[in-house]
Amino acid sequence: MSESPVDKEKLRHKIHFIQDAVRRLEEIRGRGRDAFLADGILQAAAVHLLQTGVEAMLDAANHIVARERLGLPKTYRESMELLLHARLLPADKGRDFINMVRFRNRAVHLYDTIEPGEIYAILEDHLGDFEVFVRAILDRYFANPPT
Repeated sequence: MSESPVDKEKLRHKIHFIQDAVRRLEEIRGRGRDAFLADGILQAAAVHLLQTGVEAMLDAANHIVARERLGLPKTYRESMELLLHARLLPADKGRDFINMVRFRNRAVHLYDTIEPGEIYAILEDHLGDFEVFVRAILDRYFANPPT
C-alpha cells in the first residue's frame, strides 16, 4: 500500500476538534429540551459548536479532495459530494452530510432564521452524523486511529 497523500496530522487535528465539539454538544443536549429552549446562551453555544464542527469537517474534506485530486469544488456541498462520489463517505449518509453543510451556511449567512427547536432536534437526531464522518476518515487514512 502506497503512502497516503494526505497530511495525517492535519486530519488528526480536525478529527479531535470535531470530537471535542460533539462532546460539548452532548453536554448541552444532556441538560434537556426545556432547559435548552429557555437558555439563549445554550442555544448560541450549540449553533457555534455545530457550525465550527461542520467547518472542521469541511476543512478535512477540502484537504482530502485536494490531496487525492478528486476535483475542484466550487462550493462546500461539492466538496462533500466529491467525497461521496469517491466512496470515501458512506452513500447512505449523503443527504445528512449535505444537510450539515446547509445548516453551516444558514448559521453563517441566515443565522436569524434558525429556530431553537430546530437546533435541539439536530442535537437529538444528528450528532451521530459527525461520528460517521470521523469513522470514515479514520478507516480510510489511519491504520491505528487516534483516540
